Amino acid sequence: MRLVTVLAFCVALVACGSATPPDGIPIPTPPAASVPSAQDVYVLNFFGDEQGSPAQKPADLVISEFSTMNKLTWEKWGPDTAVGRGMLTGSWCLPDCLQEPYGATVTLATPTTKGGRTYFTSYTIEPDDLQSAKDQGADLIGTLQTP
Repeated sequence: MRLVTVLAFCVALVACGSATPPDGIPIPTPPAASVPSAQDVYVLNFFGDEQGSPAQKPADLVISEFSTMNKLTWEKWGPDTAVGRGMLTGSWCLPDCLQEPYGATVTLATPTTKGGRTYFTSYTIEPDDLQSAKDQGADLIGTLQTP
């Protein structure tokens, strides 16, 4: 009997603490939003690290097995996109672009959470000399690796 009274009292306390509109149906409290901030978004970078490591605003970024961006400066970083400007090189333009890389803008997008971190998972590259890069077979749109 005493247990029933304690339980009834606890239920009454919980009911008193919730918001109940005039129609008597309680309004559920929505969960806190889990939207990553700009500081919480990473890109998996293989520059100087064959295993890859989480990076934010890297100066050098391996985009794919065929393309790398160097001397990047980031105009924007997260939470939905990152936009950086730098020099584009790749196996598709060897040997010429090692001496004269393409100026290009890279956009990282499509954040997804893996292993408790949010990573950008797609890229788009806009070289200054778009036609030449296309003619040489540049991979200008693709998927970034994640852990």
